[in-house]
Amino acid sequence: MTADFVLANDLTCTTDAFVINSDNVTLDLGGHTITGPGMGPQTWPNPQLDTVGVRTGGHAGVTVRNGTISQFSTGIYFIDMEKSRIEDVRSERNRFGFYIHASNGNTILRSTVVGNIYGLHLQDANDNLVQGNNLIRQTYNSPGGYGIYLYRSTGNRILENTIENNVNWGIWFSDARNNAIFRNNVAGNSPQVSDNNPDANRWYDAEKKEGNWWADYKGTDGDRDFVGDTPYAIQGPGGAVDAYPFVERDGWKKKTGSTIDHYQPPLARPAREVRLVVISGGAVGTGKPHDTELAISPVRATSAALQTDGRTLLALDGKTLTAWDLVDGESSTRTVAIDGGIVGANRDGVSALIVGARGAQQIDLSTGQQEFFDYSHSPQELAPSYKHNHIFVATPGGIDLLYLNLGGRTPYTIPLDGPAGAMSMNGSGTRIYTAIRGKNVINVVDTEQYAVVQRIAIDGEATAIAVSPREEALYVGTANGVLAIDLGNERVRARASFLGAVADIAISPNADELYVALAGQQRAIAVLDTATLRTANVTPLQADPTKLLAASY
Repeated sequence: MTADFVLANDLTCTTDAFVINSDNVTLDLGGHTITGPGMGPQTWPNPQLDTVGVRTGGHAGVTVRNGTISQFSTGIYFIDMEKSRIEDVRSERNRFGFYIHASNGNTILRSTVVGNIYGLHLQDANDNLVQGNNLIRQTYNSPGGYGIYLYRSTGNRILENTIENNVNWGIWFSDARNNAIFRNNVAGNSPQVSDNNPDANRWYDAEKKEGNWWADYKGTDGDRDFVGDTPYAIQGPGGAVDAYPFVERDGWKKKTGSTIDHYQPPLARPAREVRLVVISGGAVGTGKPHDTELAISPVRATSAALQTDGRTLLALDGKTLTAWDLVDGESSTRTVAIDGGIVGANRDGVSALIVGARGAQQIDLSTGQQEFFDYSHSPQELAPSYKHNHIFVATPGGIDLLYLNLGGRTPYTIPLDGPAGAMSMNGSGTRIYTAIRGKNVINVVDTEQYAVVQRIAIDGEATAIAVSPREEALYVGTANGVLAIDLGNERVRARASFLGAVADIAISPNADELYVALAGQQRAIAVLDTATLRTANVTPLQADPTKLLAASY
């Protein structure tokens, strides 16, 4: 198309239905339906473009409106578009409903995206308006099942939409900041939303003091202004909130007066107590960061992890798994089937995961219920997924997706630049930082894209990695010491050198201290200031450490 067009009848296509090749063109579907040959195979993390209902790129002033697009690989695909519109369009049974790619200043209005694998996908898309749409009942073909997904996208306004009954997240952010989300109905998603930290995006209109309606909001409206008297907590590690949640669906349409403001920004969180846990010589030692020596416990371990409560240690020694509450001292042991495996803590807060070269196992520590899965690769590190019921497993061949709800099937291995070494996931579960053995580079993997999206060059092979709680800094251990890297610009902002080689590192949940396990010439735990990497304390060890954890309570 290079001129305006009105469709006069339904249309069935075996390839793309419409390709728009000019600026300022309007495609009016005339209330009709265009039907494609089906959604095609999974191509994630790339967009599925085998067949597209409406495809256009590199133009401005384009409008697509008034009709239904069904059974294509992608319903509407915008790339490098500006000041264009999608309005009154229904996109259903496609792999992607709408895919807005590297496009700025566009509007998606009064449309329905229903029953697709992926709903509305914004990637590298900034300053767009998403208003008055129904983003409902996306199905699940993992990854997928979300209403809106924003990847590396900023300045978008998402308002007056219904985001409901999507099989996965209603709204999912990955490296997406400064977006405004308010006056939406959000209900029945699994779960509703997730955000990285309280400063990333805005979940209410600060001027009008209006947020969103959340079906699972438990607060009350004592003054009957249709706005809840207490905030709605946004899921995610950062403590973001919708300060002014509506108590009824479409509450902004019913509200007649101004909001009576009850919101009090939270006080600064008190510093959490930290307990260091060190495995050295097979023994488990514990102590406070500034102790002169660690207490050696009777627990032994070759692998260890912390439960999501931050205080329960999972220690694996052969086939013996010990769950030890570091605060009250209570412990229990179970015998596992996987010998010589690696232990991890599932995100459900109650299950332990053990993965070895001869299988994998999940144990519910409260009920004792166990599940077993076939697995035959060589695990190096584990990172339980924050989003899906699977585990990311670092191996010499890449990062495996070990799906627990698919019988332990590994349908995909994320390719890396070489064999995986040290690995760390950020708190929001959107990024995995992976060292590459034999190379001076860290691969950054997006956990929804399932691909390396960034490479950070360093001046040595990484032996340990930790991400700051607010996800703005990366701490990297090498044979030469520790680097603090600003993730905003990838610049090294501080360095520290040691006599010993860095075996592992951990960071305080208060973000003020970095803990470094040193082996070889200097066997010790060093405590560093995170801003300057200056050493504040050194605790000697009797044997080379292999694992360091920072428990908190």
